[in-house]
Amino acid sequence: MKSTSLQKTLDLQKGLFLIRYDSAEDAAQPPKVSLSVDPQSSGSVEFLLPPEVEEPVLWSPGGSVVVRLWAPARLQVELGARSAGGSLGARIQSAQLSTDPLGLAALDEAPLDFAGLRLLGHLAGRGDTLVGLGEWLGGPMAPTRIEGLGIDWAERPQNFGVRHSVRVGGPGEPKATNFVELGGYSGTRGRALPLVGATFEVFGSAAQHYEITADAIFLGSPQMKVTGQRVVVSGPTGREPLVGLRLQIASTRAAQSPAARSVSASSSQVAASAGTTETVSKSPVRSGSGRVRVFRSRAGAKG
Repeated sequence: MKSTSLQKTLDLQKGLFLIRYDSAEDAAQPPKVSLSVDPQSSGSVEFLLPPEVEEPVLWSPGGSVVVRLWAPARLQVELGARSAGGSLGARIQSAQLSTDPLGLAALDEAPLDFAGLRLLGHLAGRGDTLVGLGEWLGGPMAPTRIEGLGIDWAERPQNFGVRHSVRVGGPGEPKATNFVELGGYSGTRGRALPLVGATFEVFGSAAQHYEITADAIFLGSPQMKVTGQRVVVSGPTGREPLVGLRLQIASTRAAQSPAARSVSASSSQVAASAGTTETVSKSPVRSGSGRVRVFRSRAGAKG
């Protein structure tokens, strides 16, 4: 018996997005598309609906809804067949809405001052330690197991932010944390559980003019350096403890013209069937817009 519904997820960054029902495999009986907020993301998402419409349901291709997110969030996408055995094939597209997609307004602003930004690390045997940009937590001269991270910046501007997540080692598989923004903390304290990976990302309207560089040392591995708007550090096997970390943030304005920035604008798409998931990204460090195809494969039609 064919299933009459199919559920997938859509991850979006902070911002304003248009969710559009692009097309359906069966134009005569297209499945309805119901949107909802993942329970872990409740409170940070608002659907902007037409008057007299109470639920974010897209009934046919061409339908759309606007969603506003105050923080990165996950949406649940449920497709419902119009009849028993009906098609569940549909394509849902998301596009970020912006008043300044090229970020030209930020070019008129003064360069950001990062002097007050501090990286906090909980170091084994030493406790919480604060360093500035360009300074090491642990590092080549004093490698120390790092058990947690936070970023503080009292004078953070409204148009720029930094968020991070970590992977915590220990018994069993490493556990990834959710992203936290400035003032938040990821990891543990006093539990002897090392970090085995970390992700850092700049965001906001001015972020496209800046890149973050992470120098990292994992136990028994050579020093690594990663630069981009989103950077990920981990050891060769993903289980080596992090024993040194240094962050720097630099402007890319001199290196990028407006024309170059428009060419490098990101796009990503996720294709998902009942049994497979594939991700294709031209620019994985920037996730401004995306496309989600949700369809039921022939192989997964039974059950």
